Amino acid sequence: MELVLHTDGIYSSELDISKFAQMLDDSSQCYKYYWLEAILNLMSTNDGDLSFEQIIDEMICDAWYSVTRYKLHLGPMIRGKSENFIEHAINVINQDNQFSYAFSKDEILSAIKQNKSEIVKDKRALTKYVPYRLLSSFMDEIGGNNKMWDSSKQMILYLELLNEDKPLPYIIIDGKGMEKKVRIHPKWRQFILNNFPIIQGWIQIKKVRYLQDRNPGVPGIIYKLNSENEKGRKLSNAKELWKEVADVLSAPIHDIYSGHEIDVRKSDLDHFVPWSFVANDELWDLVPMESRLNSSKSNRLPEWDLYFGNLAALQYKMYETVFSHEQIQKAFEKCRRDNLNAMWAVENLYIPGNTEEQFTNILEHNLRPVYDAAKLQGYGLWRYSDYVVIR
Repeated sequence: MELVLHTDGIYSSELDISKFAQMLDDSSQCYKYYWLEAILNLMSTNDGDLSFEQIIDEMICDAWYSVTRYKLHLGPMIRGKSENFIEHAINVINQDNQFSYAFSKDEILSAIKQNKSEIVKDKRALTKYVPYRLLSSFMDEIGGNNKMWDSSKQMILYLELLNEDKPLPYIIIDGKGMEKKVRIHPKWRQFILNNFPIIQGWIQIKKVRYLQDRNPGVPGIIYKLNSENEKGRKLSNAKELWKEVADVLSAPIHDIYSGHEIDVRKSDLDHFVPWSFVANDELWDLVPMESRLNSSKSNRLPEWDLYFGNLAALQYKMYETVFSHEQIQKAFEKCRRDNLNAMWAVENLYIPGNTEEQFTNILEHNLRPVYDAAKLQGYGLWRYSDYVVIR
């Protein structure tokens, strides 16, 4: 994405906008994106200098849901592990999954504080290069392998000298460890605030592209940057369809996990493969579920061999009902916009004439790769007996 900014004479004579637009180029790690975005976030409520501690805490908050809720990897995998300091710090804080559903920033900041000593190495590693490398597009005189990069004191002095000639977006005020501070140049501050939505969108696009490359089998990366996107789920028409199906069936509907008879009107609509992975509300992934089981299954995958057959059988029961009852067909059609977007489902699964064997084979052929990709991403397995033991 090219960065197109609003500029005028005030900026063009003093600020090097073209070099600003190159700040996020050639990133082998995600740190530049999160560092710059953290500065933007903090700028919106803070007029003063920003400590390294503040910025890194903001980075962790920004990446929190991507790692804990959606299990995204923020860096390249080496020997089966992500060598990323932000991701590692989050996983250390959340090692017992006790903070996965912390939905407020204050809760996350509290968790960071509680684990301060455990993540200090990750924080120090982040401050060694990131604050300086982000400004590398303004440093034409030194190459990427210059020994100066290894000395924070030399880099701080060098940035001060550069800033005297032409303003840098920020300089660094020396201090002990995390007490070092970023001081944003007043003209750059005004420029950034004037272009805030554009710059923020530019960072997000760059970040999404990077994360997609690091998580190639994961759908809907753009929906997995924060928890707010989950509030956009569209289940009302699918719920109504299942209610109408239940009303016309002569036999009761049974929960595919427990085997218990359920009242669809009082049950939840469960994503067989968790929403946090698929990032959609497709009808083929939805099934009525006992409400009391939801907190147990949570963000895990039901064991395929135990439950796929039950899923396919219940889905086929719904499919048969749709194509044999005109009023159910109308409810089904209302699902097309929000719950029927996968072409294989529209063109092959939910069409008249499939036998149960054909229907099951089509569903398995298309759902199994999604399930396996989620498993590879780190989603744990769940079975009903887990719930029985916990209860």
